[in-house]
Amino acid sequence: MDQALPSFRKPPVIETALSVQFRPLKRMSNAHLGLFWSRVRGAYPKLQDADPIEPQIERFGTDVPRVRFPQLRIAASHPPARLRMSSASGHVMLQLQNGRLVFNWRRLDGENEYPRWTRVEPQFQAALRELTAFADAEELGAIEPNQWEVTYVNHLVRGREWNASSEWQAVLPGVIGSTGAVSVGEFESMGCHAHFALPDNAGRLHVEVTHGFAGPDEDADELLIVQLTARGGIDESRDVAAGLALGREAIVRSFGQMAGERVRTEVWEQEATAG
Repeated sequence: MDQALPSFRKPPVIETALSVQFRPLKRMSNAHLGLFWSRVRGAYPKLQDADPIEPQIERFGTDVPRVRFPQLRIAASHPPARLRMSSASGHVMLQLQNGRLVFNWRRLDGENEYPRWTRVEPQFQAALRELTAFADAEELGAIEPNQWEVTYVNHLVRGREWNASSEWQAVLPGVIGSTGAVSVGEFESMGCHAHFALPDNAGRLHVEVTHGFAGPDEDADELLIVQLTARGGIDESRDVAAGLALGREAIVRSFGQMAGERVRTEVWEQEATAG
């Protein structure tokens, strides 16, 4: 890379997710999710069912997706499922459905230290190897990845990064414009989406900023939630590892460019390079 990535001693990230989408296995049923859990149960003893994540493919040029109208869907007798397997502490989670594998790190109590990429990415790769071995052992077919995905979720907390909504533009000048020209009343809230095509159409970066609260309690933190998701295809020129590395670089570099100097240096304590 041309320049070192920004790194912070106190980053605002509260969740990261590394994901690979693969061609669904024709022989794989929901029962196989439980069989897979038996292989990783020691590291992920907690279980939770969830609805499957819809397949997503980034398209460019004339191959952009068309608008689709709602269609009548007849449910299968055993609809697809997603299994969420968590560590005893709940800070790490592995999710599996037929067509997708996800590894999450979550900051649940605000105290556990953010693990650097050099710790998170190997854990995802280990899970992918376990899934590949499982599919082979159960004669389900080969795992054929077709899309990589990286997500970082950041909480910018009132009283830490900002004290009033009028400061949001200074906190995130790269995505939030000035509202000073609007005189109808006091600026209260907003949300925005931005999308960036990566060089050579290698993928796309999606940025979502929302205003909300950390929970339903009256004393819950008021937040600006900044979610960055990078996603792209896998082919002979870029494998899963290379795609994840590209996504991580796009997210970390872009987030540093979107944020204002005060929060980067004084609140997050920016370092020279990323670990």
